[in-house]
Amino acid sequence: MTKTTTLIAGFAALLLGNAAMAATTAAAPASASAYESGETVEMKYDASAAEASAKPFRAGSCKLQIAPTVDARQNKETVGQWMKGALLVGDIAPWMNEGLSHLRDFGYAVSMTNADTAPATDGVTIHASVTRAYTWQIGLKIFSMVVVKAEFLDRNGVLQQKYYRAHGDKTNMWGAKDEYVTTLNYGLNNLLPFVARDLQSLCKGQKVDAYSNAGPDGLPQ
Repeated sequence: MTKTTTLIAGFAALLLGNAAMAATTAAAPASASAYESGETVEMKYDASAAEASAKPFRAGSCKLQIAPTVDARQNKETVGQWMKGALLVGDIAPWMNEGLSHLRDFGYAVSMTNADTAPATDGVTIHASVTRAYTWQIGLKIFSMVVVKAEFLDRNGVLQQKYYRAHGDKTNMWGAKDEYVTTLNYGLNNLLPFVARDLQSLCKGQKVDAYSNAGPDGLPQ
């Protein structure tokens, strides 16, 4: 190889190297931006997600209508943080709707309804609003919090408004973002037995406590 050819080859390599470095530098801000904005997580409901293997108890059999859930969270973009940034979500209302539909596992005749549909003449309609749904991690433990405002209506109109606060926790086994959603499912599934128990009274037109705190230990005895 002649000296001239060697110089040309070296110059070409230098140009290619500079071009690659420029491309990398140009791509860096976008990558950093994507890292800072977090990653999207799918809010998929799992009826089997629970800290304990307790089975649903038989609560009742009255007709239960579930109106579309309202996402009333102050921050509707995230459900917490994981090691790579924010856990980004979209509308979590379908997740809550599906969870509430599993009140049928407690013996209730569940059906979905429109928000403006009149309450059932022989049952109860639930209008739920999610005010909080978030996770956080301490060490290897993930914790979740789900807060729901439920409005119960019967044939006479609004029977009662009630707040449910539920939590769950699990060990972060794999460091995967889906584990945070699993922990939120723990919280939602811990909430359902409390709603099921209240419906035993609400279906009879009777009031219940205005607030319940639901955890993995189940219903208070």
